[in-house]
Amino acid sequence: MKQNLRAAQRPRFAKAAIKRQRRLIFSIVVALALLIAGGWGIFWHVQQQEQQTLSPYSIRGCVIDQADGIINFQDLAKQKVKFVYLNATTGATYFDDSFNTNYDRLRATNLKVGVVHNFSFERSAVKQLQYISRKVKSNTGQLPVVIRVSYYGEDTAEKVDWKKQGPILADLVRRLANYYGQPVVIKTTPEIRQRLYPKYVKQSRFWLEAEKVQKADRHVEFVEYDDQRTLKTDRREIELPVSYFNGGRQEWQKY
Repeated sequence: MKQNLRAAQRPRFAKAAIKRQRRLIFSIVVALALLIAGGWGIFWHVQQQEQQTLSPYSIRGCVIDQADGIINFQDLAKQKVKFVYLNATTGATYFDDSFNTNYDRLRATNLKVGVVHNFSFERSAVKQLQYISRKVKSNTGQLPVVIRVSYYGEDTAEKVDWKKQGPILADLVRRLANYYGQPVVIKTTPEIRQRLYPKYVKQSRFWLEAEKVQKADRHVEFVEYDDQRTLKTDRREIELPVSYFNGGRQEWQKY
């Protein structure tokens, strides 16, 4: 009763201020609710679009290097991973410490295996092939040998001379294909691909590192849309770059 009496005795301007405050709080709550709902709607729409675009890609895999630690490949297979590429060599000086161990462990699984060589702008095709053959030996797996081409360090987009590097890369592709008797795929960005194809690289297919999900053309063997996808191994979660084979199950059987 006293509480109601005090409320009745409040000045009119105080009552008006309280009403304005309540309306403001209500407006903020409604705005936040609409913002959350709108954000969720956009997220859901993007997810649906990605799922629709990825639906033709039923075969997925990942690239692994020594930084990923020990991985239970059987766990990856249970998560619908069909192939694994191992980072192997860089230029003519670096060899991944986990390559041999991972390769031996993968042989005990049903996963398809491939190897990745990282192209060096400072080494000749001959030097790079000599290093690959000495370190990797015959352990190249069933899948195409991959050459990853990317800018790094001082070798930026502005500084790399493709008139010089394009022919060197083409020479390495030819030498690798002849030495191992396997096709060679170039893993790179769409921008670098435009520099290489078809001026320097005509026969080899590509593995595109795309920033967004989009349909790939017939010259693309793999696409990497998920540079960090969470997967489980030995009851822990790890983030791995996930890629998709640009073809159907029947085409996959060629490997």
